[in-house]
Amino acid sequence: MAVALSVTACSNTDEPEVPVVPTQGASPSDDGSAGDAAATPSPTSTTGVPELCEDLATAGEVAKILKVPMRGETQRVYNDDYLGDSGRTGRLTCKYGVRPTPEGRSAPPTPAPVPLTVAVSGYVDGDVAAGRISSTVDDAQAAGTTVQAQSVAGRDGFLLSDKQDVSFVVADDVRTYVITLSHGVVAKPAERVVLLDMAHHLLGIPPSTSAATATA
Repeated sequence: MAVALSVTACSNTDEPEVPVVPTQGASPSDDGSAGDAAATPSPTSTTGVPELCEDLATAGEVAKILKVPMRGETQRVYNDDYLGDSGRTGRLTCKYGVRPTPEGRSAPPTPAPVPLTVAVSGYVDGDVAAGRISSTVDDAQAAGTTVQAQSVAGRDGFLLSDKQDVSFVVADDVRTYVITLSHGVVAKPAERVVLLDMAHHLLGIPPSTSAATATA
């Protein structure tokens, strides 16, 4: 569901494809010792979204939130070339814990599940961003995905779950966030907790207030 959801939430069939590339400095293994930092746009960003995965969350911060090590690479896709009538200004997609293909070997026909994927998109205004979340939820329900309303820090969001993974989608002003966690990365009762903790990190909400502001 991770790829399909990200596309549904933030895609246009005429958009150019951008290759996935490993983020520079990605560590094969991170123990989560990096400190927490609010996500902010890169200084050079003109799209309303960050350009680098480190500006969303480092592998260490992800490991700290999920309470599991992020072994593998962090991969990013960044796109700021969209049709004028799409309403989108840019998108950054970051995949954490991607297993690299050993040198000299072919990639497996079915890639291993990505533990965590975060996609953030920027739009021309808040109404367009909110509309993207609504269309994502409608499409998910039509596809038989389990949908549950879930607010976070005063923003209306939704948990979307199928056999492969569970996602949290939310709009914050002119941005939308899609956070997708593969089943099995954490215990099932913890999935909602870590997704909301990740959302708080991306929104720049202090961890101490997350329990008080997240409601089922």
